[in-house]
Amino acid sequence: MIAVTTFALLTFLQNDPLPRRGALGLASSPLTKEQTTKLKLAEGTGLAVVDVIPGLTAEKANLQKGDVIAKINGKPVAAKSLGEMARNLPSNKTVAFEVRRGDQTIVLKADMVEKPKDPGTDLYDVTYSHVLSNGKRMRTIITSPKKPGKYPAFFFIQGFSPISYDFNLSTATGDVKTIDGPLLHQFASEGFVTFRVEKPGVGDSEGGPFADLDYTTELDIYRQTLKQIKEHGGVDQKNIFIFGHSMGGAFGPMIAAESQVKGIITYGTASRTWFEYILDTVRYQGLLAGNTFENADDEMRLTERLLALVFLERKTVAQVKKSHPQLAQLADAFFPGGYFNQKTLEFWRQLNDTNFPKYWVKANCRVLAVRGVSDYVTYDADHKLIADAVNAAHPGWGKFDLCPDSDHLFHNWPTEKASMQGWTKGKFSMNFGNMMLKWIRATISER
Repeated sequence: MIAVTTFALLTFLQNDPLPRRGALGLASSPLTKEQTTKLKLAEGTGLAVVDVIPGLTAEKANLQKGDVIAKINGKPVAAKSLGEMARNLPSNKTVAFEVRRGDQTIVLKADMVEKPKDPGTDLYDVTYSHVLSNGKRMRTIITSPKKPGKYPAFFFIQGFSPISYDFNLSTATGDVKTIDGPLLHQFASEGFVTFRVEKPGVGDSEGGPFADLDYTTELDIYRQTLKQIKEHGGVDQKNIFIFGHSMGGAFGPMIAAESQVKGIITYGTASRTWFEYILDTVRYQGLLAGNTFENADDEMRLTERLLALVFLERKTVAQVKKSHPQLAQLADAFFPGGYFNQKTLEFWRQLNDTNFPKYWVKANCRVLAVRGVSDYVTYDADHKLIADAVNAAHPGWGKFDLCPDSDHLFHNWPTEKASMQGWTKGKFSMNFGNMMLKWIRATISER
């Protein structure tokens, strides 16, 4: 009886459309301590409205720049909780903003406006679909050429950050809010069926919270999306390509090892053990930021011990601080709230347990591994390792290359130091997109 009930529930979820979430439509910034005191708000609460986006909920409620939002639906608002609060506000239901405007406290109301969908262009249509992963519905967004037919597939897997890729591709500039957007628009416009999936707890996707997800749980959303690609009537099944950006380059070969694709492209990823990679990163980024070689060496001796205890020996942060009090201050700096890079420690432990060269070989497909010359986040060694591992098993199938004037975000900085100093403020470069498209076209032509 339980099995039947579970099957019926999963069937319902698979077939039932995933609801569209609403959009507050505002940009905000946290209040200073002085501002919260003056307004008699609890410390850490209250948000100043920096901008109001036309056509969305905030504008409908008549919020204005300079307003301070104290509460939403009677609950205090804070910068760290606004995103999750907004996710749980149903579309077309009334939202009440308690606002401080000058010396007045007012309540502004409006129905939650549904987030606008990508309208597509004269070259491609956009479909909002979903896949089922671990009993939760994950939003997939698919672009298809206007002309009916079967086209090669381009499956984009993003990095580890909880960034939503539910935006208008044709207006994406490649800034921090639309990372990779110009690449997706390029392939959608060049006759590919493109696929992307929102992470659990991000955008319309169910599940989460994102910070508490482990690596194997997230891996399954990409596995299920690849299954959707294999069942899509508009896809040329002989020409499916996966592009993994950053952490996406770790997920890509693992799902390809289970289900054959024509090729994988990765940019700015790691392929050694993650522990090797993170030690290099701590040392190198410190030096690039101005640390001395002597200090870097001393600091690394403490850092490697701390990270080994947490990631290799799987000690909790509390256990490490108790057994190694000399590491307590460093542990608090590396693991605020018991997380690393805003992700549960188990995510990184599972990542470190993974033998990536094994999956790159097992994927049994053509591979292009690229690093941007100004990408200070990743290293040539990892991308060369990918190509070398593939070529050892399948001679000529792996290629390593460097992309000029391109950092980890594809911004057009000429050097790693320039990228670090101007991080997120560069102009998006299409150098890698053009390189990738050329390689895919050549790979498709191979028989």
